[in-house]
Amino acid sequence: MACIILRGRIPMILIEHAVVVSVDPERRIFGDGSVLIDGERIVQVGRAVDVRPPRPPDRVIDGRGTLVLPGFIDTHAHLSEHLSRGLMPDEIPVDRYVPDWYVPLYASITPEEEAAAAQLACLEMLRTGTTTFCEAGTLFDVPAVARAVDAVGLRAILGRWTWDLASGPGPLKQSTDETLQLTGTVLAEVNGKLSPRVSAWPLLIGFGTCSERLIRGAHALAERHGTGWGMMQFASHPSRKTADTLPLATLDAWGVLGPRTKLAHMVHVDEADIALLARRDVKIAHCPSAALKHVKGLSAHGRFADMLDAGVCVSLGGDSANGSNHFDMLRLMYLAALVPKDARLDPGVMPPERVLEMATIHGARALGLEREIGSLEPGKRADLIVFDLDLPEWRPLLDPVNTLVYSASAASVRTVMVDGRVVLDERRVTTVDEGEVLARAERLSRPYLARAGLAARPKWPML
Repeated sequence: MACIILRGRIPMILIEHAVVVSVDPERRIFGDGSVLIDGERIVQVGRAVDVRPPRPPDRVIDGRGTLVLPGFIDTHAHLSEHLSRGLMPDEIPVDRYVPDWYVPLYASITPEEEAAAAQLACLEMLRTGTTTFCEAGTLFDVPAVARAVDAVGLRAILGRWTWDLASGPGPLKQSTDETLQLTGTVLAEVNGKLSPRVSAWPLLIGFGTCSERLIRGAHALAERHGTGWGMMQFASHPSRKTADTLPLATLDAWGVLGPRTKLAHMVHVDEADIALLARRDVKIAHCPSAALKHVKGLSAHGRFADMLDAGVCVSLGGDSANGSNHFDMLRLMYLAALVPKDARLDPGVMPPERVLEMATIHGARALGLEREIGSLEPGKRADLIVFDLDLPEWRPLLDPVNTLVYSASAASVRTVMVDGRVVLDERRVTTVDEGEVLARAERLSRPYLARAGLAARPKWPML
């Protein structure tokens, strides 16, 4: 049954007798717990016997045989590649991704295609339990995409992908002044104007494509508008074929490292880098699937456990439909936990509790939303997931967090709420016509790729 708006308000909903993993400051798990939601916010969380609605709820969800968890938060997700998922063969050299594939794709995309890709990506996130995401900045018509995302019902931070040192055809050619002006326009058009759930940040490509003036300008825009800002950054390593040779110390000298700064990937860092990130309270988006698929040297060089030990806020990102090829936070947590164990020959590194924090409360902190989302606490936004425990992957339920990270799959995501609104109800999307979104993506994909001069190259014959 879909969530019905009653007299202009979202109804009071009680989820009762569930296993509730709160991720609150005490990290409490209630074996027989309840969550009471009134409107957009959580008003009570605790043992079922202690949660007492002040009036009869408009809806009661029987939580027996379910687990309730804060909604997942993806802090680095490219939306527009969802119309080209699976396009790129594995044998493409890393240094040819951008010039041979990404440049034609991004130069050719239309606002209609951006919106269609965004809705497809949002449906994938919704069905795998992600309720909030931060776009990596691959959009040109941000308002159109904001409307598409808002229709699905997710919470999102979007932004226009910007650079000035690199160039390309069509919208890929940007000067520093044009880029800053366009970014400022997006912030003014989106923030507080289109939806309370959808906002915008200055977002840069990074990887050696941005001048000092652009980076300083993006940071200044974030300060002026009270937002964060983001950039992709490897931190240099001699083994990488990349123009990204910008040391973190240089960024620090420019005055742009701080609590508003979110850097993605960051596979190659040393002790001094980690200390600097911690000192400046810089947020890091770790994208384990993309790091492995793009052979960034994660198992040999990744130091995300060290960053966490030093107090750096490290969250998780799905990256892109040709980077990791999925936005499934359960798969991201699985890799984030297992790769460091094998790399260090230490099974105690990155326990499941730590990676669940990365997917929830650390993600909220990375986006400046830790007072609003990331845990199930009274006063916070009612963003949550209900997992179906009556599946073989969950039984026996001896340790809920261990089972979630190492055993569970997206097949057990049953219900998802954002702002107290049930957007996935008993595995049915309530906000948009899912079949129509899938059909539109299929219809638009091939003409889009043909216009970009690209085509998939399946290794086996398709008859």
